Amino acid sequence: MNSTRDTTLDTARGCCMLSILLFHTEVYYTGEEIIPYVCHVCNSLLTFTFISGYLFNKTSIKDFSTRHKFRSMIKGMLLPYLFFTIVLAIPKAMVKDDVTLSDELLRVVNGHASWYVAALMVTEVLFILLIRLTRQLPHPTLLLVTGSIVPFLAMATACQFISNEQLQAINPWCWQSAMLMLPFLCIGLLWKQWDMMKYLDRPTTIVALFIVVAVLKYIVVTHQFTLTLEPIHVSSFMLLFADGLAGAMLILALCRRLPNITPLQFVGRHSLIYYFFCGAVPMAVAMALNKCGMPYQGQYLQVLLAFLLVCIATTAIAWAMVKIRK
Repeated sequence: MNSTRDTTLDTARGCCMLSILLFHTEVYYTGEEIIPYVCHVCNSLLTFTFISGYLFNKTSIKDFSTRHKFRSMIKGMLLPYLFFTIVLAIPKAMVKDDVTLSDELLRVVNGHASWYVAALMVTEVLFILLIRLTRQLPHPTLLLVTGSIVPFLAMATACQFISNEQLQAINPWCWQSAMLMLPFLCIGLLWKQWDMMKYLDRPTTIVALFIVVAVLKYIVVTHQFTLTLEPIHVSSFMLLFADGLAGAMLILALCRRLPNITPLQFVGRHSLIYYFFCGAVPMAVAMALNKCGMPYQGQYLQVLLAFLLVCIATTAIAWAMVKIRK
C-alpha cells in the first residue's frame, strides 16, 4: 500500500459498499427493502461521489491534465465496466426467464447494466469539461461551483414537468442521475483543495452533523419522501442535496475516528469490483438459501446470515480478481 494513501477514505468506501450490499441482500432474499432506501443507500452513493471528487485531481486545478484524467477513466472505470457487465450478462440471461442475452448486452451499451458506474463516468466527463472551460477565466472556483449546481437545478426543474417514464426513455448512460451527482463531485474536489477534512475531526462538528442528519432522516421517513437517484424519483431535491452532503460529512467524520480495520479497508480499496457484483452475488445467495430450504420467514437474523454469505462470496471474488490482476 502507498504510504501516503488516506485509509480513512478506504474505510468510508468500505462502509458505503457494505450498505449497498445489505440493501441488495434484503431485496433479493426477502423480496423487499427492510431498512428504507432513504436511510442509507442514497447517502452511500453520494458519499462515493464525494470521495471520487476528493480524489479527482492530485494537483491544483490550474495544473489539471485532461488527457491523463481521460486515460485514468478509461482504464479505471470504462474498461472494467465493459468487462464485468458483459461477463455477468451471460448468467443473468440464463437465470432470468424474462431477459435475453441481447437485452442484457443492450443494457451494457446504453449504460444501464451498472447504472452508478455509468453515471459516475458521465459526471466526471461533465466535470472535466467544466474545469477546461473555467480554469483560465476570472474567479474559476466560483464558475466551477456555479457550473456544477446549474445542471442539478435544471434536472430538478425538468422533473417537475416531465414524468419519470418520459425521462427514463431518454436516459442513456444515466446522464440525468449524473447531473444530480455533479455538485457532490465538485464539493469533494474543493474539500481537498481547501484542506477542509481536518475540520471533521472536531467533536462539535460530529455532534452537529449527527443532529442535522437525524433531523433530515426524521423528516424524510415521517413524510415518506423518496430520494431515489436511478430511475430518478425524488420528492424534494433540496432534501436530497442537504441529506446527501450532511450524510457524506458524517460518514467521513465517523470513519476518521475508527481504527484501521483491514477487511473493511480491503472492501473500500476494491469497491468497484464489489459494486459490479452487488446484484449478482446477493441474487445467487438468495437462490441458494431458498433451494436449501432456508427461505426468509420474517426473522432479520436470516437476512444477516445471508448478508454474511454475500460478503464472504463477494470478497472471495474480489480477492481472486486482485490476484489475477497482479
